[in-house]
Amino acid sequence: MCYGDPDRLLELVIGKRALPKNDLGHTPLDDFEHFCAYTGCREQDLGPRAFAFVRLAYVTAGLNRRRYRSAGLDAQLEKYCADISMLLRDRPPGTTADITGDAVLYWDGGRLNGATLSEDDVRDVALPLELEDILPGARDAVAEWLARPTFSFRPSLLEWLDPLPPGAL
Repeated sequence: MCYGDPDRLLELVIGKRALPKNDLGHTPLDDFEHFCAYTGCREQDLGPRAFAFVRLAYVTAGLNRRRYRSAGLDAQLEKYCADISMLLRDRPPGTTADITGDAVLYWDGGRLNGATLSEDDVRDVALPLELEDILPGARDAVAEWLARPTFSFRPSLLEWLDPLPPGAL
């Protein structure tokens, strides 16, 4: 694994996706450079290993969705999302598109969203996922799903959705 190797761990956290940018157009790595310039945090003073851990902590803490917007999806994934949205809009609330063994997509009445499945009971949704976090790595699974769509009704998802109007089910 990568315990004790903060540069490798940061590489795994970031993966192959583009880092999100804040409203100023800066990525968390850009902001870390600014942080170092303003605070005097220097690799020469801390040593390479300690500096790498500081960078890892700063960047991962900086991946807060409230301040950074995603790099987005490419045109093919946008089309996939539109197709999946169209299919889910015609299904009852609480229906999921079972994209992978541990992740699903659902329509919340206004937009397509993602969720992980519970490890304890795969019939339940566990945590919300941003589409930008799951779809780029699941491109083949999404294409396969679109060729043979499978859906599940997950009552636990209804708890996440806005109150349904009477008779919506």
